[in-house]
Amino acid sequence: MKSQKIYNYIVEYNIMKVLLLFLLIVGSIFANSKIYNAYALSIYDENGVREIIKDKRITEKDYKNNCITEVFVNSKYRTDTPRVTIGTSIGHLLSSKSVYNRNNIKVGEILKFKHYNVIKGYLKITINNKIYDQKTFIK
Repeated sequence: MKSQKIYNYIVEYNIMKVLLLFLLIVGSIFANSKIYNAYALSIYDENGVREIIKDKRITEKDYKNNCITEVFVNSKYRTDTPRVTIGTSIGHLLSSKSVYNRNNIKVGEILKFKHYNVIKGYLKITINNKIYDQKTFIK
């Protein structure tokens, strides 16, 4: 009789552990990945010359053919990859680097995108069909 109570206690304890683990996994999958903002930082030409475009409405140089854009996404969690376009040219993700504050808490990511066959147009950043930045015109 006493061994039966111990067995029932162990079974209930293991069921509770499995249930708690399941809830943690499901909670982490559906965690709130709120995006606070996303904006363009800079653009590089084919030769690697950088122009900071964070607060500009129009670029100083012409960026015909190929170029690389740098985008900052302010979010605590890894989010969907932004869609970055310049006119009709769609950016392809090259690299991603996490950004941390002085307390070692993640505040966002800097992503680099390579664009091919750029003619001209607005640099547009969208995540999940929501526009976050579209103010800079690329010549």
